[in-house]
Amino acid sequence: MKKRFLMVATAAAMTMMMSMTALAAPFGNWQNNDTGWWWQRNNGSYPANEWKWIDGNGDGTAESYYFDVNGYLATNTAVDGYSVNADGAWTVDGVVQTRPVALDLGDEVMAAQTQMQTATDGAVMDGKSVEQIVVNPELVNTMAAGGTDYFSNKTIIEQGTWGPTYSVQYNNATLRIESGTDNWVNSIYGPAKVLLNNIPETGIELNAFYDNTGYESVSTARNVMASTGRSDSIFGLPTGSYRMGWGNAGKRHFEILLTAGNDGQWYIYPDSPVFMN
Repeated sequence: MKKRFLMVATAAAMTMMMSMTALAAPFGNWQNNDTGWWWQRNNGSYPANEWKWIDGNGDGTAESYYFDVNGYLATNTAVDGYSVNADGAWTVDGVVQTRPVALDLGDEVMAAQTQMQTATDGAVMDGKSVEQIVVNPELVNTMAAGGTDYFSNKTIIEQGTWGPTYSVQYNNATLRIESGTDNWVNSIYGPAKVLLNNIPETGIELNAFYDNTGYESVSTARNVMASTGRSDSIFGLPTGSYRMGWGNAGKRHFEILLTAGNDGQWYIYPDSPVFMN
């Protein structure tokens, strides 16, 4: 239980640390046999000799459970002086202790939570088997002085410190473009099918994407990245609720919002949001 309180007390520090750590999809299911219950992850591993926050019923709320050295769930007992009930959940004065799911803090969720993952039938697994995916050169060329002048169909949606933020209609999609001095395009946000040419309609697995493009991040390589305060604002999502793939194409850095597959891998689809600067 000391681990639990240390984790909560250092949540901010851990969030920053996890943002620089490779993370596997935290999906699993409850399993049982004649001995007891355990939490089986999609990759075949299971927690043992530790406390874990798990959303075991897909309601978006995690409960805390203790697993013994063999990985079995402790029930109707006390561990480290803390009580767990017949379902194995940590309780205080008989009340189950909960918190909203926070993936950045190591929480795990049911593999059946379809809002957090998807079936991946048909997605490209071999990056060399499809046409090369490239950053849209037309958009890259606008990221210079006078770049906003290229977009005729644009509307100011916010006035920033250095220049307006625009909503732009481009190739049947809506882009968000942040500008700077001299009408410089500082960043572009929109769907992968617009910012990246030749994204397969059926989607592509993350490593296959890197194999195809060579766009590995110079700072994080192929690591799957957790959320940061800045990216929370970019994607409009709560901290800990998503994962990103980072990449570099020449001088341009981009971040792609990933979809967790039901096979434990991460995927990019035509509508996956992309931020490029």
